[in-house]
Amino acid sequence: MFFSGHWAKAFVNLLEQTDGNTDDIADGIAALEALAAWVKSLPGAVFGSAAARKLEALIREGMAKAPPSPALEAAARFILLMVKKNKFRHIDSVIEEAKSLLDKKTGAVEVLLEYALLPEEGTISSIKEAVKKRSGAAKVLLKEQFRPELIGGYRLRIGDEIIDASILSQLSRLEAELTVNGGF
Repeated sequence: MFFSGHWAKAFVNLLEQTDGNTDDIADGIAALEALAAWVKSLPGAVFGSAAARKLEALIREGMAKAPPSPALEAAARFILLMVKKNKFRHIDSVIEEAKSLLDKKTGAVEVLLEYALLPEEGTISSIKEAVKKRSGAAKVLLKEQFRPELIGGYRLRIGDEIIDASILSQLSRLEAELTVNGGF
């Protein structure tokens, strides 16, 4: 069984050993994402010790053209380890877990706002402030998603919690109530 959280924690710990500030961690995660995208674009399967040696030569060649960066070096070493251990196929979940760890360190909370009609800017600001107050977060990372089936209103996903203020959910509740009570 693969535990992406353990791998992500190991990567974040590696980044913390450089300077340990959250900017370095964010840079390392960005470098990991970029390198992972590049490795995914390579033809053929990439796993095992032989592939890791060939990949290392390619990565080092590319890194020679970039300014030295502890975050990039950590990302390169981490990618090579995952390839060598045949775990690279899990890189996306490791990156997501690493982002979650960084969010915890910075006091950020990720919120998904789903809507049928684009909310006004004032509404978005109000939602962010309400989430900050409710969760105690220092920062709200708001992702927006158009969902026409909601008809109107919005739905918020904050971690495992869902706040549904959509027309669709109101209609569903009304339908359920009418069904239970035998109609009008």
